Amino acid sequence: MVEVLPAVCLLRFFMKSFRFFFLFVVLLSPLPAALAQPTIYEEYAQEAGDALMIYRGRKAIHYAFQFNGTFYWESPQFVAGDVVYNKKKYEGLLLNIDANFQQLLVKHPVSAITVALNSSYLTSFTMGEKRFLSLDGGIFEIIHEGPITLLRQITKKLMRDIHLRNGESIGYYDPNFKENVFYYFKYNSTLYCLKDESLTQVRREKDILNLFPDRKKEIKAFMRKSSVSRRRNFEEYCIKVLGYAESTLK
Repeated sequence: MVEVLPAVCLLRFFMKSFRFFFLFVVLLSPLPAALAQPTIYEEYAQEAGDALMIYRGRKAIHYAFQFNGTFYWESPQFVAGDVVYNKKKYEGLLLNIDANFQQLLVKHPVSAITVALNSSYLTSFTMGEKRFLSLDGGIFEIIHEGPITLLRQITKKLMRDIHLRNGESIGYYDPNFKENVFYYFKYNSTLYCLKDESLTQVRREKDILNLFPDRKKEIKAFMRKSSVSRRRNFEEYCIKVLGYAESTLK
């Protein structure tokens, strides 16, 4: 009995030491800290906030080849704006437009992810001071809003030309133009009038005047006195016609 007591005490000492050692290891282990850290998706969702559903959209198309010009509506720079998508408004998003595919692009505020929104759910959006509508699978900038709304659509169609020259050939000046690259995005700007949810393309003077069949002579007489020339600035000419017609409607 006298020899057993030291053994029991020794066993108890080792058990206490083991428990202390185990607790020490657990506290120093990176596992609890890792579990406490948010996952990549949780960080992504937290930064996305209310716009998480938008950022779940399809990844934007990557043009994996060299080309001249740009497929963006204006420039590669994303601009802050608001979006009405699936009947809900999302504010403060980073936006740009792929004018080739007529898609609104949204960049995630933290990650490098850019998604293309489904045009079927897109109603309207703003980029800076500019306002846009999504209609018939295309994107249109609002130039003049009224009973008849004047819209502008910019397209950048992918083309190839071995004799390509910067400037007029592609429709705009590319500061990074490459002489040995023959693919480019051709610029085109088209005006439309939106009336009663119907789009009408406006190319010539008669297209805008045909919207007011009973007042053509009156409008022509007014425009002759105006300083706006349809040849020099057809867009401004159309805005002037619409403004005059609206101001004199009875």
